[in-house]
Order: sequence, then C-alpha cells, then structure tokens
Amino acid sequence: MVNVSHQLSRTPRWVPWAALGGAGALSAIGAPLPTVIARVFFVTVAGGALVMALEAVGRRAQLLAAGVLLALVVVQMTVRRPLETPPPSQWTVELPTPAERVRHTIALPLGKAQWGQWWSGASGAAVYVCARGPLEEADGLDLVLNDEVLGRITQTHAFGPRPLPTSVGFYRVPVTRAVLERSPSAVFELRRAAAATARPVEICGTFTYRPTAGLESSAFFDGARWTSPGPTQRGRYIVELRIERLPGNALVALY
Repeated sequence: MVNVSHQLSRTPRWVPWAALGGAGALSAIGAPLPTVIARVFFVTVAGGALVMALEAVGRRAQLLAAGVLLALVVVQMTVRRPLETPPPSQWTVELPTPAERVRHTIALPLGKAQWGQWWSGASGAAVYVCARGPLEEADGLDLVLNDEVLGRITQTHAFGPRPLPTSVGFYRVPVTRAVLERSPSAVFELRRAAAATARPVEICGTFTYRPTAGLESSAFFDGARWTSPGPTQRGRYIVELRIERLPGNALVALY
C-alpha cells in the first residue's frame, strides 16, 4: 500500500507556494486594477502567512491550505451572481399637465395616546412637499387633503436653503389640527390647476422604510392609471406631515 503521508512529506517545498501563486493569478483575471491589487495583496499576505505558519505542522497541511485557497478562487471565478443596481436615493416625477397627479397617504394615529402627547407640546403642524423650484402662482401646483385644497404651493412656501433657484427643496404648507382630525387617513394629492402653465413641475421621490399607510402609500396618476413606486423600488413621494413645536422645528414627522 502506498503511504500517502510519506509521499506528501517528500513533495517539493515550492509546490504549496506554486498553488498559492496560481490562486493569486486566477483571482486577478478580468478584474479592474484596484480589485487586482486588493486580491493579490490578500492572497500574498493572508495566504502566505498561513502557508508559512503551517510549515511547522508539515507539508501536508501546507498543501491542504494552499489547495483550499486555490479551490475557493476557482469557485469565485466560475460562480458569478449578478448584482442588482440599487435604486437612486432621490428622483423626481413630472406633472406636465392637470391630468397627472401625485398621491401620498398618511395613516394618522387619531384616538391614540401618542397623538394627544404630540399635540400637547406643539404649536401647529405643516405639510412638507419636496419639489423643484422655482414655483410660481401660474404653475398652479395645488396641495389637496382628502379632496379639500389646502393651498397653492409657490416660492412663498419655500423652506430651507437650496444651492440654486432651480434646485429641489421643501415647501411648507400649514395645516390645522381640526382639519387633520376629520379622518384617520390623510390622503394628500398634488394637482395642477386647469389654467396652469405648460412648464412641467417635478415632485421628489426617495426611499421609504416604514410608511404609515403601507408600501403602496404613494402613487402616480398618468392620466389613465395609478402606479406606485413602493413595490418596484421601495420608494415614496416626499410628502410629509410634521407636527411642530415652532414653525420649522418638528416634534414628529409622519409619511
């Protein structure tokens, strides 16, 4: 019977290092230069240190370690899983005519203790809408709550700094507690007036994590049907209700 352990012990000393070098060379195939540098560094430093440390144990252990590392590199080269491109953190949707609408629903905790607690330290509330400026009266962008017009959004409602007049930013529209408490489901819509200018108005969207009314709380109407960015990209349109200590100083933000 062949003594395998004896044969391995007589294996030339350079063989584990050759396997290690092969692993480094394979890992560099087809990779961009920064990736090549990182992979070769890892194989050289980590793999080389492991092979050197196992020299005291024996040639068999060195060969096993180098072989496992080479096998892992081969598996990495052959089994490639495509990575999905993550959706952008911020995007916009256009309202070019009065036919299109943006809707966002917020579930209000009416009748719950937290609702009263928030209002006990509040001076008022406001709806914050993110849109691209500048917004003029003639653009006819109306904010609607449960089919009641809260107001027309213009530059007089602009809140916070923005690099350029054409940058996206928040617009703040006050709303009373009495109006909010008419329904536990606050359905906000952004609509263009019939006599609005032909210039498209852009409304911001972003990621959503815990929308109060569920993943499909936001929707866009293209003139024929409603679609939601929630299921497709876990997104929402940026329409928020903020209960405030003072104007601009939020106690809580709901979306």
